[in-house]
Amino acid sequence: MRNEQGFIYPHVLASILFFFLILGSITISIQKEQTSAVLTISFYKKQHLLRVGVSDVIRHLDHFCDQRNYHLERKEGNVTIQRLACDQKKKRIHVSISVRTKDGLADKRELMIDWQSREIVKWTIAK
Repeated sequence: MRNEQGFIYPHVLASILFFFLILGSITISIQKEQTSAVLTISFYKKQHLLRVGVSDVIRHLDHFCDQRNYHLERKEGNVTIQRLACDQKKKRIHVSISVRTKDGLADKRELMIDWQSREIVKWTIAK
């Protein structure tokens, strides 16, 4: 591996450096995949919290005209439901659902729900 003067042969040094190059690129690609997986999991947690908020609004639809804000604590994050409008004549309720995961992702949606059929009439992304 070493010649008489104590220096490493160039082809051995090149093969060691090539090995470290391959090892570094594998490490970087694993880190990128891990970051991507974490973002995907956090996105699905956010979507789950939105579904929890919508189902809670539909389940307790009769009580939302009486109270203005409603807050849910889940292990994935927080859901805040805010009543924007309650139209007794058209039998529709307009709510805003804010979601924040423990990972830091946040989303806010506005829904208009028909009171009798309990269907979502309008679904928009809040600004």
